[in-house]
This record gives sequence, structure tokens and C-alpha cells, in this order.
Amino acid sequence: MRLHVFRRRDDVMSQNQENAAIVDKILSGARWATVLKLVAQLISWVSTIIVVRFISPGDYGLNAMLEAPLELMLLFSTLGLDFALVRSKQLAHDELRSAFGWLLLINGILFLAYFFGGALIAAYFNEPRLELLSRALAFIFLLLPFRVIPNAILNRDLKFKLKSFAELIASITSVVTTLVLAVQGAGVWALVAGMLTNRIVLVVLLMIMQPWFIMPSFSFSAVRGMIAFGGMTTLWGALVLVGEKLPSLIGGPVIGVASLGIFAVAMQFALLPISKVMPVINQIIFPAFSKFQQQRTVAGHYFGRSLGVISLGLFPVMIGNACIAQEFVSAILGEKWSSAIVPLVLLSTVMPFRLITSLLRPVISSMDGVNLALISTLTTLGVLLPLMIIGVHYGVTGMVLAVLVTEPIVTYVTIRMSKSVLDISFTKIGISLRPAAISSVVMVICTLGIKFALGQSGTVGLIIEIAAGAASYYLMLRIFFADSLKDAIRLFFGKRAG
Repeated sequence: MRLHVFRRRDDVMSQNQENAAIVDKILSGARWATVLKLVAQLISWVSTIIVVRFISPGDYGLNAMLEAPLELMLLFSTLGLDFALVRSKQLAHDELRSAFGWLLLINGILFLAYFFGGALIAAYFNEPRLELLSRALAFIFLLLPFRVIPNAILNRDLKFKLKSFAELIASITSVVTTLVLAVQGAGVWALVAGMLTNRIVLVVLLMIMQPWFIMPSFSFSAVRGMIAFGGMTTLWGALVLVGEKLPSLIGGPVIGVASLGIFAVAMQFALLPISKVMPVINQIIFPAFSKFQQQRTVAGHYFGRSLGVISLGLFPVMIGNACIAQEFVSAILGEKWSSAIVPLVLLSTVMPFRLITSLLRPVISSMDGVNLALISTLTTLGVLLPLMIIGVHYGVTGMVLAVLVTEPIVTYVTIRMSKSVLDISFTKIGISLRPAAISSVVMVICTLGIKFALGQSGTVGLIIEIAAGAASYYLMLRIFFADSLKDAIRLFFGKRAG
């Protein structure tokens, strides 16, 4: 009996040591990935703010119309093989060859469909300019297979630093291209050129940094299992994207390019913290939590810590957007975007719900809960679709209200479902979010107090409000939630707790 107990203790200790080694490797790569990605995003944020001043709401409306069908087709361009390659415990050479072959075939078909389907896109939105724009963007599909394979290899090996460095260079090149063309008056073509440049540079860098090229194979038997899993993941991702693009798909033909551009820019800046940071987090989250597929309690513990640390960084930015929206739009974007102020305020206040959902879905998907992620996404469509159909008849305001109602409902449903694969609860999530949430409320009170007390406007008012908000948030954390702040610093800089 004692021998059995000792063996169990040894097994537990061995498992804990293995978990610690995996977590250390993940965190080491995650720190580098975060630093490099944040540098890229900082450059991107500054560029976006400048570009908006040179591009009209109508051009942004055209870009939103282009992105909706393009991004949906991009999801089906991988059949979920990118996730399946990462998640697979053992990856044979034949499987890699077959995955590459099928990616080439699928994306060749999608290239032809998008290239020659430009006329249909233009007819649907009643915008003839979309036909030529879509033909240019179609070349993205020919590049994609050469990105998916090295991405999967790097993610499997947890080489987040190398991958993030390549993405940083591609992002900088894309930003410079977009900025130069926008200043020269290229309009929507500046955005299109930026997207193409990013893909081309990234593919070239990945082939140089991670040599991988293999001869393709079209054997279906070698990838049948991966496509079965990937199909569910693709469906989930496709539904997520449809939910994100519903405003463009439904609102575009009804409210016109100018109003759609106002909504798109307000949504873009409200989502900016999530859209710029979560891609970094998600590319780490999925391969990381895949290592704990059979350890529900361990995964729940690390999810709580992850959510707590991420919320410390993103909550003040998301809520702060609402506080400074008026000064930000007037001083930075320009008066032509003044109609975006109220939508930006309202959308920013609901983004914390989007953050929780965005983090939970890849986690539960990696924990054999891809069906739950799919149900969560269907919930988004089930709630948002009827509200958006009604809302578009009330213009931008109606579309914003549809999003405001949808986000809390979807978050609630997702958390409840996630309990079956993760050891989480509403109470535990609340505890994880408490430092960021309470400190953000104090930040809002201080920022609004400064706004009304000083009555400053323009750039000066914006700087004062940002400084007051940042100071109050930091002091609140330092005084009342010092342990959470220290824990976040330890995780980021690699220092262990005592």
C-alpha cells in the first residue's frame, strides 16, 4: 500500500515538474512575443491615427465592404489545418506534406473565386469600385499556404520569439507602405497595398528564418483526422467572423459607405486594444493550453492568472477610450469624424465583455471543447443577427445598440459552458478581474473629474486626461492591489515568486 502511495506521489511530482518546465518555456517565449508585438502595435496605432486623417469615411467604408467576404474566405483557406497541426501530439512527415498539398489546392480555388467574384461583391454592395480592389486582394490566397506551415512548426516548438520578430518586420513594412500611400492621396488603395505588403514580407521572412519547404502531397488519408478537427475549428472561426462582419454585410447596402465608415472607425478604435494585443495572446494561448488537455484544474488556474494579468493591461485602455473619446476624435482624427464620438464611447464600455469571450474561446477549444466554442459563436449570431437587422434602420446608433446588447449575453453563456472543460466559475473570474475593474472605475471618476474641473479641450485636454487616468489607475493598483501588480510584473519579467 505504501509503495502505491509513494508511486502516486512520484507521479504527481513528476507531472508538476513537467508542467513547470512547459510553463517556463511558454512564458519565456511569450515575453519576447509580447515585447516584439507591442512594438509593432505601437507603430501600427500611431500609423492608424495618422492614416485616418488622410482617408475619408467613404474609403473606410469600401475597405469594410472588402474585408467582410475576404476574411470569411480566408478562414476556409486553411480548413483548420493550422490549428490541427499545432494540436497534434505527433506530427509525421507525410501529414505535413499532405497538409501543404491540400492548402495549395484549396487556396488556388479560393484565389479564382475571389478574383472573378469581384463583380458579385460590387453588385451586392452597389459599389463598382470594389471589383478591381477585390482582384488585387485575391493574391493573398496564393501566399497563404507558404505561411501556414512554418507558423504551425514554430507554434508547436513554442518558438514565439522568432515568429514575432518576423511579424514585427512585416508589420513595420506594411505600416510604412500604407502611410506613404495615404499621405499621397491613394485612399482605399493605401489600405489594400498595406495588406498585400504585410503578407508578402511575412512569407519571405518565414522561409528565411525557418526553412521548411517540402514537396506537397495530395493524400487525403494522411490528413483526414486533422481535417475532421480542423473543420470544427474552421466553422467556429467562420461564425466568429460572420458575427464581426455582420454590421458591414447587413448595414453596407442600407446605410451607405459614409455611415458605414463612421461605424467601422468607431468599432476599430474601440476594439484597438483587443485587436492588437489578443492576436499575440491567442497565438500563445492555443498551443500553451493544448499541453494541459487532460488537466482541467491546472488549466483553470492558469486561465484565471492569464485573465487577471491581461485585464490589468487592457481594462484601463478600453474604458479609458470612452473617457477621452471626444478629445481624441476632435484633436487627433479631425472634425470630419465627429459623428464617431458617441459610437466610440458606447462601444468602448462593452469591450471588457468581448475580452473575456475572446480569451475563453481558444482556451476551451484547445481543451477538447471546440464544440463549446462553436456554440458560443452561434449564440453571438443568434442574438446579434435579429438586433442588427432591426438596428440598421436606425442608422449607426441602432447598429451600436445591437452590439451593446449582444456582448454581455454572449459572455455569460460562454462562461457557463466553459465550466465543463475548465475549473472556472463566475466568482473565480470576478476575483481575477477585481483589481483591474475596481481600479478602472476609480480611473474613470478621476478622468471625468479632471475633464469637468479644468474644462480643457483639444490636444492639451487629451494629454491631461490621459496623464490623470494613468496616474490614478497605477496608484490604485499600487495601494490596494499591490500583490496583483507584483504578480503581473513577475510574470512579464520572468521573476519567480518566493
